[in-house]
Amino acid sequence: MRSPAFTEAHALVFDAYGTLFDVSSIDQALQAEFGPQASQIAPVWRQKQLEYTWLRSLMDRYKDFYALTEDALVYALQSTGTHARLDQIRTIMSAYYELKVFPDALEALPLLAERYRLAVLSNANPSLLERACAFSGIDNYFEQLLSADALQVYKPTPAVYHMAAEGLELEPAQTGFISANTWDIAGAASAGLPTAWLNRKRGVPEVLGYAPGQIIQSLLQLAA
Repeated sequence: MRSPAFTEAHALVFDAYGTLFDVSSIDQALQAEFGPQASQIAPVWRQKQLEYTWLRSLMDRYKDFYALTEDALVYALQSTGTHARLDQIRTIMSAYYELKVFPDALEALPLLAERYRLAVLSNANPSLLERACAFSGIDNYFEQLLSADALQVYKPTPAVYHMAAEGLELEPAQTGFISANTWDIAGAASAGLPTAWLNRKRGVPEVLGYAPGQIIQSLLQLAA
């Protein structure tokens, strides 16, 4: 099933990590602390971060995203045999507040803000979202920064996507959702939101029965 088109969208809602923020920019902090081992730590950390959001949702054992991400980092360090001091872990985690924004996002957001109401919908807890958006100077483009923390459960739980429409006082069909994560797109489409998959890496969509409404390679395609 393909999600509806953006023709009725009054607002655009963006995922944060991988869509607006380049999470790979945190690799510099890993490299500074752990040298060559950083290349082994990074992929394990990201995979466990995702897995822990899903596992904690299924287990009904919520922990906020910052704490969950730190747990995933500890796992990645242990699984790669990397010894780390507490101050090193704190230094790396603090880099989440200063993530770089993708260049196409920096160019597209002011253009899109002229035509749509904009918001962010993320698993990240509010302090992470607020500080990262403020650091990069994109906070003024968004009407709302919506966090799954309000529901104490993570995407792709349908209620999280419905929260975006409810928070903007719109119908799901009026709330376009954009993400670079294919599982996130499938979740939003399943919840009835029109979707655009930001396929920067030329991947393939998830085989879950819910296809993206459109596929773009850059956020500038939306602005055009």
